Amino acid sequence: MDKGIQKQAFGYLLITFFFFGSTYVAGKLIANDIPPAFVAAIRCILALVPLGFMSRKYWHLTIEPQDKKMLFFIGFLAYFLNIHLIQLGIKLTGASVAALVNSLTPVAVIFFAALILHEKITPLNCLCLVLAVAGTAVITGTANGQGEIYGIVSVLGGVCAFSAASVFMRSLTAKYPPILVTFYGMLVGALLNIPVTVYMMATVPVHITLLLIGTLLWLSFVGAGLAQFTWAKCLSMLPASTCSLFYPLQAVFAAVLGALILGEQFTNSFFIGLVLISADIIISTRETAKRSKN
Repeated sequence: MDKGIQKQAFGYLLITFFFFGSTYVAGKLIANDIPPAFVAAIRCILALVPLGFMSRKYWHLTIEPQDKKMLFFIGFLAYFLNIHLIQLGIKLTGASVAALVNSLTPVAVIFFAALILHEKITPLNCLCLVLAVAGTAVITGTANGQGEIYGIVSVLGGVCAFSAASVFMRSLTAKYPPILVTFYGMLVGALLNIPVTVYMMATVPVHITLLLIGTLLWLSFVGAGLAQFTWAKCLSMLPASTCSLFYPLQAVFAAVLGALILGEQFTNSFFIGLVLISADIIISTRETAKRSKN
């Protein structure tokens, strides 16, 4: 690969994970002002604008009946359940901790692929599981009270939901363009989130402020829309295994922004967890790349 293109690809990766990391801080800013369902609905609805623009040239493609069911599961798991659980986790724990736990997603995908697609589990995959459990245990062990523990568990639930959806997406993206699958999945998520939001709005009053509007716009257009575009751009320029190696940057950017904007403080356990989870991701992605070559 040309060095200029390679540098450009790494630049896109830095931008992408900065966007991903910033969503945790933005979510924490408004976590106590509005219910998670409201955030999920607005993010899905507004994200449909850039995703619809990018996928519009594929709208003429016909989705087979059996694939529509899988699209529903993708939308439910990735853009309904995942967003609810992640936002709830951010509310109960810090932005940096939530981002760090969510960095386990590439590893979780491997194990859900083994469970759903019956892909082979290697000894290195087992080592990754041990590192993932160890990293999560270190973070959870220093949680202040049950609230933070529930928050970490909630984020883990979101990781599992998104990882399972990603495995389903593997099958569909072999038949349809990835951006089209993402758009339809986000559309399902929006349709599921709207009635929940209407109910929550009727029971929990929401006070609209400029901070709330600006944060929701950032979460939707940047976190859910633009970040998806830059991530797809990265995948078009570098192997997926290489891109996944940068996943820990999500937690790093969230931690730095959390300290600057939210005043969050780092503990030794956070750094230990970061090292364990980073090693976990590096080993798992290198193993995946090796198996792909074989």
